Amino acid sequence: MFVFEKANHKYRFPIISLCLIFLTLCTLSIDQIDSYAFTPKKEFGISFIASFLFNTSFVEWTTNAIYLYMFADNVEDVVGHFNFFFLFFFFGVLANLTYFLFHINSITPVVGTSGVVSGFLGMYFVFFPNVKSTMVFEKVAFRDVPIFISLSIWILVQTYLYLVELHSNVQSTYAGQVVTFLTGVVIAQILIKNHFLDRLEHNLRLTTFQNKVVLCPSCNQPIPAEKYGRFHCTKCQTNFFFDRKGKKFLP
Repeated sequence: MFVFEKANHKYRFPIISLCLIFLTLCTLSIDQIDSYAFTPKKEFGISFIASFLFNTSFVEWTTNAIYLYMFADNVEDVVGHFNFFFLFFFFGVLANLTYFLFHINSITPVVGTSGVVSGFLGMYFVFFPNVKSTMVFEKVAFRDVPIFISLSIWILVQTYLYLVELHSNVQSTYAGQVVTFLTGVVIAQILIKNHFLDRLEHNLRLTTFQNKVVLCPSCNQPIPAEKYGRFHCTKCQTNFFFDRKGKKFLP
């Protein structure tokens, strides 16, 4: 299952997201990645904070890079460059720590950025729940699905896969993905209470250089607004009503 973001307006250029994507691409050129893979039964070392910068194949890197480009850039927009950089490594370490706790005697090495991606998906889930997305399964796709629905299904799938592999005594990183996703949800809630989203909306409004503008509640696209009333976002196809009391979604 894949989830693709449809549209989301940004204030900051996602320089950290792009640099980290490029860094993980560069690590593909390293032949001996086993020395950077994290193995719970071995002594903790550089692999504990480096394994999530590596991927086992170009296909795996492409998948993680697409998710980082689509979702993490908007998280960086909300939290700022420095906080985003910290969160990238925080989620990576948390994913490895989860793998360690769930498979403490494992000699199976792991690498991959999926735990980091899951953490940012959890934050995106809270920050932009109404952004439209496309869910793609093996033979079918669903368009214009609110992100809170598509990512809810996504995390349920990850949880199911973990339970299946747990029952089969297979060691996987799905537990780390679930834990980082839920942690991202909690962190995002804390940041909202500290007005991070309010500051982003204020900055987005200032960048339009217009006195009369309303931001789409789904994707933050600036829309000219001469007066209160009904609005339609052409970028994400969201209908909403805006007056002195705020914004309200319309069918």
